[in-house]
Amino acid sequence: MKSIVFLISTAVACTWASSLVSIPFTAVERVGNGISSSGSKKLADLVDVPLKNIDLAYLIDIEIGSPPQPFTLLLDTGSSSTWVPIYGCGRYCGYPMNSLTPSNSSTFSTNNMLFSIRYGEGFSRGYYAQDTIRVNNVSVPLVNFAVSDYNDGELTADGADGILGIGPDKLSVYNNPDKKVIPTLVTTMFEQKIIDHNVFSVYFQPLAKVSGDLREQKRINGEIVFGGVHDRHITSNVSYVPTTSKRDFEDYWAVDIQTISVGNYTRKYESGISAMIDTGSTLVFLPRDIINHVFRGVKGLRRDFSGQYIVPCKSKTLPDIVLSMNNNTYTMTPEHYVITSGALAYSSESCYTYLQESPPFVDAILGYGFLQQYVSVYDNENSRIGFADRA
Repeated sequence: MKSIVFLISTAVACTWASSLVSIPFTAVERVGNGISSSGSKKLADLVDVPLKNIDLAYLIDIEIGSPPQPFTLLLDTGSSSTWVPIYGCGRYCGYPMNSLTPSNSSTFSTNNMLFSIRYGEGFSRGYYAQDTIRVNNVSVPLVNFAVSDYNDGELTADGADGILGIGPDKLSVYNNPDKKVIPTLVTTMFEQKIIDHNVFSVYFQPLAKVSGDLREQKRINGEIVFGGVHDRHITSNVSYVPTTSKRDFEDYWAVDIQTISVGNYTRKYESGISAMIDTGSTLVFLPRDIINHVFRGVKGLRRDFSGQYIVPCKSKTLPDIVLSMNNNTYTMTPEHYVITSGALAYSSESCYTYLQESPPFVDAILGYGFLQQYVSVYDNENSRIGFADRA
């Protein structure tokens, strides 16, 4: 499964004056183990949907069918297929909390086209279907999704039943034998004129350091907004980066990085390196030489059994990391990449980081550890991704 330990699927003002649907995020304790703008808007017309912060990624509550059946899904910009487990799959799906009973929905239909997906870690398979999906009381009919009768079930330990894939539509061709493009929930909302733009934005905040037991705290601290972005979520203009044209990553939400600086060290990439923008990945994966420069000379540095870096929480030698994309710079300070609180807190003296060397099949992945600093805007109409400072 898209393990929450290593979740991998792999400058203008935004002035959307259109229908938006927003869903807020609810912060919850993780059950599993390990790390793994300016302009006015008609806010009443946005579709806002809450997301649950599990300190590693975000979960979204939806309902499927008529009458509606509830599900909690991992929000994933790194894949483009949504799937839920079918009733009765039990141990073959990790005993999910919620599962779909197709016969109980009067609006369910299927052509039995096979579905199969493999993530950086994990898999799911089953068949495609259509039904009505409700997000924050907004009904979207004829949404394409998959019904899974077999997956590795690892998400269930973290409170997720399946995955809501909202990557570019064209990425879905890899998940069916007919190589068909399957529209995502976002595209379906746009095609049915529920939203005026084929755009969505993700806003969330990291879990704050607070007194008391985090396991007892449930907080709404973010939203996904279908159709655009809320002004209240941002404190700067949205700066946009075109999606990459590199063949291996052109079907993903991925952009090109021109330079990466670590302290006084700067690495320039003449043709750029591709970075996947992935809400379903926990860590920030960067080239090995960059990671080596980040941790070079850090006293007390060590790695745990899974290879995750542990540093002194108050280390004075950790540098800033500056990424340059489309002539815009984005800085990660130690405050951003050292994990001092929440479910991933190691101890009062030693802390995990969100940083890791990139896997062999990708140059970089900007996951949760990077995205929690910004509001990210995913523009299907103009093939670009925007970033704005988070309010």
